[in-house]
Amino acid sequence: MLSRSEFSLARPAPPGAPEGDDDRAVRDLLACLSRRPPDDIRLARDDLGRLRWEAGSLGVAICRDEGGMLVALARGMSVALSAVAVPGSVEAEALLPFSRSERAFAGEATAGRRSFLLARMWARKEAALRLAGRGGFALAAEVDVLGAGPDGRVVIPASGPFGGGGVAYVRDLAAGAGAAVAVAASAPVRRAVFRRLRCPEPATA
Repeated sequence: MLSRSEFSLARPAPPGAPEGDDDRAVRDLLACLSRRPPDDIRLARDDLGRLRWEAGSLGVAICRDEGGMLVALARGMSVALSAVAVPGSVEAEALLPFSRSERAFAGEATAGRRSFLLARMWARKEAALRLAGRGGFALAAEVDVLGAGPDGRVVIPASGPFGGGGVAYVRDLAAGAGAAVAVAASAPVRRAVFRRLRCPEPATA
């Protein structure tokens, strides 16, 4: 499987289960990756509702986009995921969740590139805030992803009784034209890997 310092982001093709059956789809994906029967995969959730694979000590994150279901896996750490479609245009109110430096950075870009830069920054920010837990999105404008160092370190302010803040380590993943994808983990990662997998459809009763 994965070393402690690696991500895997898998896009089952086609999606392994209909909307509302994500746990089963993830179980089938992990069974495919580990070559175990699906019944051997025991999933649990932490106090924020995030999936974990108990036997494999994997942090699991799920995100849906127009292409199906994205699943991020990281060994020995918590993980979160964001996939964002690049908009055709950007209205002024869409800039509210961005910091002053992020807005200035996007404002210096050409009109054709501005939408992509904002989508990429939001994917990073959303992944980091999802990792932090409840309540973090209220402070989105205070999370500056431009200042992330080479290890992707992003500082998340405390968000009161619902979220603890802290640090997330964020990576971009190449997702093709028209989309921005980022993963965030609770510890530094050496590299991020994107894989498109075709796994068996889940068994039906």
